[in-house]
Amino acid sequence: MKKVAILVCNNAVGEKCTGAGCIKAFNKKTGTFEKYRTEEVELQAFFQCNGCDKSLEEDEELKKKVERIVEIHPDAVHVGICTINKEHRKHCETIKKMAQIFQDSGIEVVSGTHDSEILKMINDI
Repeated sequence: MKKVAILVCNNAVGEKCTGAGCIKAFNKKTGTFEKYRTEEVELQAFFQCNGCDKSLEEDEELKKKVERIVEIHPDAVHVGICTINKEHRKHCETIKKMAQIFQDSGIEVVSGTHDSEILKMINDI
């Protein structure tokens, strides 16, 4: 069984996003979850960044959250499209640093969850 986590932007989820697109894609195995279509998959975590309040190095609570994800060690962390800055078409530095920690810990990082035009334009993680 594959175990995955979904990382989303605190600003987006806190203001306008319900997470429904990510969860629907996970449940129906569409978008970037299509790769699991022939496998059993378990969602281990749905978690948020800090919303750009502080850098990862300055935010002790966010560092603890990252450590907890590393401890549960999902097979993959899917990084929601809400983490992409639409103007600059790339992920913020905090998301990139979190992704690097996961990758360094042997966890696959997948850019995106559900289908989106912006996802087709970037791949900077």
